[in-house]
Amino acid sequence: MQGEKPNRRRFPRIPSRCDVNVRLAEESRGIPTVSTVDDVGHGGCRFLSRQSWPVGAILWLTILPKKSIVEAKARVVYERPQKDGTFEIGAEFVEISPRDKARLEELLPAPKPVT
Repeated sequence: MQGEKPNRRRFPRIPSRCDVNVRLAEESRGIPTVSTVDDVGHGGCRFLSRQSWPVGAILWLTILPKKSIVEAKARVVYERPQKDGTFEIGAEFVEISPRDKARLEELLPAPKPVT
């Protein structure tokens, strides 16, 4: 259809409102920032944050969906300032354990190949 943007994601995302704790991956004892995930997929997530996270930053995410925990290392792909002073952050998973990947897969539909 004319005017529609093609979905360029390798892995589609689904809406998912849940908490996420975010900290720089290199700060193993850093105090996490509590944020809210807006959507999540097999390859990454989008979350709202009161704190700015620069593009390229490597983060440790602890996502808390449906009485579960999924932990992953992610790279910030984009940061969009919002009118209310928060930031919309897009993050791509760069490291996720097999156990956490399985938990994520239980919550999401199977990925479909991009055509």
